[in-house]
Amino acid sequence: MSHFWLLPFTLLAALALTSCAFPRVEPAQAAHTINPDIVPRATPALWPRRMPATPPSYLVKQGEAPLDMGTFKNCRVFKAGAVKDGMALFVASRRQFPVKERKDPFTLTVSHNGEDKIVELRTRDHRITLAVVRPAKTDRPRGLAIYLASIMLISREEKAFMHRLQQRGWNVVAITPSIDLFAKDRWEETWDVSQLSQQASMMANEIDNGLAETAYATEAVLAYLQEKDPACVRGPRVVVGASAGTLATPALISHLGGIDAAVYIGGGAHIPEIVLESAIKIYRPRIKGASDSRKHSRSRLKQLALQRSQLDPLKIGPSLPPVPSLLLAAEFDRIVPAHTGKLLYDALGRPERWRYPLGHIALFLCLPHQADRVVDWVEDVVARKGSLNANELDPHPHGQSSSL
Repeated sequence: MSHFWLLPFTLLAALALTSCAFPRVEPAQAAHTINPDIVPRATPALWPRRMPATPPSYLVKQGEAPLDMGTFKNCRVFKAGAVKDGMALFVASRRQFPVKERKDPFTLTVSHNGEDKIVELRTRDHRITLAVVRPAKTDRPRGLAIYLASIMLISREEKAFMHRLQQRGWNVVAITPSIDLFAKDRWEETWDVSQLSQQASMMANEIDNGLAETAYATEAVLAYLQEKDPACVRGPRVVVGASAGTLATPALISHLGGIDAAVYIGGGAHIPEIVLESAIKIYRPRIKGASDSRKHSRSRLKQLALQRSQLDPLKIGPSLPPVPSLLLAAEFDRIVPAHTGKLLYDALGRPERWRYPLGHIALFLCLPHQADRVVDWVEDVVARKGSLNANELDPHPHGQSSSL
């Protein structure tokens, strides 16, 4: 049987790999001032509140029940089970107001040594975030890499990238977006133009809660590790955001502080623009009764939602502390539209940027091939800050096992 039909795909893959090998590198530009009246700074007082932690609802479908490890930073942390080279957790924070339960509950499957633990997680009363903790594969860990994953909930390419971080000596904590991020069954897709202001406020609230949840969940996981395995969180800290994870990266850096470097992969700013214009059709409202064009109504919705959001990268970015940052940008991105990547670049003060003549998916397919180059950059900027050498004076004891 002829396999000529595979030729176009093979050529595309070869082209993508070639494009990965030769990004256009733009050095960091001199910091420039952004008028705070144009981009207001978000303050802790404007962050979404979280209620006192309570256990979430879940249903064990197979295997042992998750272990409730207790409350950390207003979140409940659960140990879901061992995975290859690490431990899976999930973090629950209580909602201020219950929401409609998902039609199809989220099913978490944790696999290890041929055995599966399966749990259905309920989100009516709680926001739930998944996490995976994996130790460095060296005797002397260099520090902690906080990896904010895409909505793929850690794809194969992301796993390969994180594995390389481990091999290079970094402990890795991977955090997914909240499992009900952009839950379409709770978003009204048809509404009247008279509701535009209300819908914009709801969109801004949903965006801010999603971004805040990533920050709160990460903070809770780090507090848990600080208590149970403090060596895991010792040393320099870097944040790597991937796709949806980049959207939460500025808010996380602002909330945590003490970050030594940041990497943004396939990201953007102005989340209402991303949500409404992404090629994956995250949200496409049908606005009834509009006297003007649908395009104008959507434009107004984006404008109002951005104005009312406090944690959008466009708002948080200009107020961040001086953290060395690197952007990996896909020039033909239609999933996180390329022009929103430029907005992120400007909001962060035009840091170093590597531009790839690729789309969003191709950029991530190339991610394993860029791992060493990215880690080289991270280690270089951390070493220049002096953190890396200081950490090596207090190495992780040889053979110490994790208590996770």
